[in-house]
Amino acid sequence: MKDIELDELPKYMSPNTLLVDVRLPGDYISNHLEGSINMPYTNTLSMLKSYPKSTPIILYCYNGHYSKMIGNMLLSLGYSNIYNLKNVSMRKSYH
Repeated sequence: MKDIELDELPKYMSPNTLLVDVRLPGDYISNHLEGSINMPYTNTLSMLKSYPKSTPIILYCYNGHYSKMIGNMLLSLGYSNIYNLKNVSMRKSYH
């Protein structure tokens, strides 16, 4: 799993890339990155089962703890293109 910075995000985005906010729905509703989908850390693994394991997936949360944990679990399940978006300050408005 590769850690990436917010300013690097555009070069990792493609039409088939999933940008996944692993925070709880209330946090997602209040502020999230444009183009992201909410898959709370409590359900992320089951929600991603329908996607091919080669799908590029960029995970993020407040401080990177949950996104890194989910990323490591996905790698152990055979997913191969996992990225952890770090240093995302949700104090700013992104949508």
